[in-house]
Amino acid sequence: MMNKRFLAVMALVAIIAILPSCGKKVLKTDEVTGTVTLDGSPLKGCSVFFTPADGNGAPAVGTTDASGVYKLQTALGAADAGTTPGDYTVHFTCLTVVKEGTAGDAEGEGGTDDETKSAIPAKYNSAKTSGFTATVVKGQQNKFDFALTSK
Repeated sequence: MMNKRFLAVMALVAIIAILPSCGKKVLKTDEVTGTVTLDGSPLKGCSVFFTPADGNGAPAVGTTDASGVYKLQTALGAADAGTTPGDYTVHFTCLTVVKEGTAGDAEGEGGTDDETKSAIPAKYNSAKTSGFTATVVKGQQNKFDFALTSK
């Protein structure tokens, strides 16, 4: 059972990402992929956020698989298409379950939430403090690997 607060935040992010696409044409995007590691080990289930550095461009997000590999997606592009060319700040969220919650009754009452903690240092949770940037170039292979450290 996932943390209800985390699920609510992720649902809000999805809604915010989808709403701008209503009634607009699909953006021309370039594929963006890469790997995220922590102290040399791949990070699974982490969200990788690309935010336009100058406010122009399309925010995008990807989720790492068991090998730490992500593929970006923007709400205004085709599926798994990446994002628009430009300069981006990059940040990450990666939660792990430390204690599983309990199921409630049929209506979801009486259960407890999972307890989660961040699998990465807090500095990587913000574009202002992560220290990572990326420049997506039209027509190029846009592969960005991010090596996070626990120190």
